[in-house]
Amino acid sequence: MNALASIDSKKSLAALCLMVVVSLGTLQVQPILGGAFIDQLGLPLSAIGGIFAAELIAMAVACAFSAMLMTRVDRRRFALIALFGLTLGNLASTQLYAQLPLLICRALCGASGGALMAVVYATAALRTAKDSTFAVINIGNLFWGMLLVTSMPAVLKWHGVNGAFLLLAGASALAIWGCWKVPRGYPGGERAAALQAQPFGLTSALLFILFALLFFGHSALWVYQERIGKSIGLAPQQVGAILGGSILAGALGAGLAGVIGRRLGLLLPQLLSFGTALIATVVMVYGSSPIAFTVTACLIHMVWFFSLPYLLSMAAELDPSGRLAGLGNAAIFIGQGLGPFGAALAVGGGQLRAVGWLAAAAYLLGLVLCTVVVMRFRRIAQPVRARLAPQPG
Repeated sequence: MNALASIDSKKSLAALCLMVVVSLGTLQVQPILGGAFIDQLGLPLSAIGGIFAAELIAMAVACAFSAMLMTRVDRRRFALIALFGLTLGNLASTQLYAQLPLLICRALCGASGGALMAVVYATAALRTAKDSTFAVINIGNLFWGMLLVTSMPAVLKWHGVNGAFLLLAGASALAIWGCWKVPRGYPGGERAAALQAQPFGLTSALLFILFALLFFGHSALWVYQERIGKSIGLAPQQVGAILGGSILAGALGAGLAGVIGRRLGLLLPQLLSFGTALIATVVMVYGSSPIAFTVTACLIHMVWFFSLPYLLSMAAELDPSGRLAGLGNAAIFIGQGLGPFGAALAVGGGQLRAVGWLAAAAYLLGLVLCTVVVMRFRRIAQPVRARLAPQPG
């Protein structure tokens, strides 16, 4: 059975999950790994931001560029090259400790990871159950993040920075197995139909903004949640445990999206997600109790990942070639990068409530925008489905 015929199999879904988690590089352990760069490699504090920013920017640019190539390239070979790039970049990171060489290695890993993400999202767009597919992918991301975050301190203690990069290199090499589950491309008729879908337009642009707003609001607050917890008297270990628990809540949100599917339609899940995130954010920055902090941290993470599979599935239905889903992922990185920058401007000398209002404003705009996006999606998606439906005779 070829990869296109078996695209809905569990093995194909497992391959997609494995490839997307390794594509994230150091994203989920940057705070921990950054500390090791300073303590073990002797890099200055100012170097850390530049190294990780290079990886993130390269990831966003490569994902956007690669997404536009998905209808023209051999996706299996494209994924294979990206995984070799990830493996080699991580291996090189074990040998090059100076600031500039390490920055180049991380940029190589970021670009390779972004290219691999474009393949994953283009392939996920071919699966029948798109909501469940993206939900499972996000659950995989969360559990991989938990595994890395919990194991990385021990890895760094016993094996140093080399151990961390060897772990990432090994996972990248293991993911090469997944390349053989990626279809090389569309058959002729389906490819022609998919190419008729235009990844650019007002609805697509609004969907990009929704992706960016969701991650802008979350990342703006995320970087200061430790400070918020400390301001109400929580110890660092308590804050860490609560934020770790919020990751589990995110997995629950993604799981709920996969189980519920379209039973609630498309608009209600977005209204619930953006509305709950807005209220929880304000409560968090104005609350003064550990219970309020714990509940709101978990709620924000849960609704964040409850919303995301629906947004990705809409992108996949609007453009079955997967280009739009890949571009949406690039918009995610843009929002994720702008969030901390905006929060840094808002916080000033310690105005944590201002950060909360900045995140809440992003969610409020998303709350209004999601209504427009879903209404336009309903008008556009039906003709797209009709073009892709098998023709009689």
